[in-house]
Amino acid sequence: MKEDMKLGAENEEAIDTIHLDEDYEVQAWCALFGITIVDLKQAVDVVGPSAVKVKYYLKENNVTTYSRQF
Repeated sequence: MKEDMKLGAENEEAIDTIHLDEDYEVQAWCALFGITIVDLKQAVDVVGPSAVKVKYYLKENNVTTYSRQF
């Protein structure tokens, strides 16, 4: 969720990718999903950096308190 990202088709891939090497992104994704950093890293290790795949992994494994739609 880099500063220059804006919602739109041209940046869809960038918005859909979780970058664990960016602290601010890790914090933002953890807040969005309602999870810990450890949970986020584990999910990314299992399904990869796709935010959609991570979302479904977290829901399937009852890891998230996620309540927002994205």
